[in-house]
Amino acid sequence: MSEPSGKIVARPMVVRACGHQQEFQHYEKDKFRAQRLAKFQGSRCAECVAKLQEEQRRSQGIPKAEALKSLPAGAQVSLTLLPGDTWQGTLTALGKTVEIVGPVGAGPQAVVVAMARLWAVDAGQDEEK
Repeated sequence: MSEPSGKIVARPMVVRACGHQQEFQHYEKDKFRAQRLAKFQGSRCAECVAKLQEEQRRSQGIPKAEALKSLPAGAQVSLTLLPGDTWQGTLTALGKTVEIVGPVGAGPQAVVVAMARLWAVDAGQDEEK
């Protein structure tokens, strides 16, 4: 199904899947108008797609190696094993401190990596990537 060409006869405002209204173009000769309209209504606007992609990028975090390499010399890490096989950690570097309690069963390295990622976000390190 290709984008039709020709004279536009109407431009109704249609609500998209994200809840925003956008203009949908009706062409004079368009045998696939119903399918195009259904696809248009089932998709998000460009602004919402960009927001979603940014949120997904942020939630994935930076890779483990990059997170650990982003820590400056002199960074201090403290780990404590809590009852129930849970690790608690504190990371301090360049005057910024992050604390985390890892999920049950997560090892100490996972907690250190999670703290490094949090510290990188706090310090603005992931914005440079």
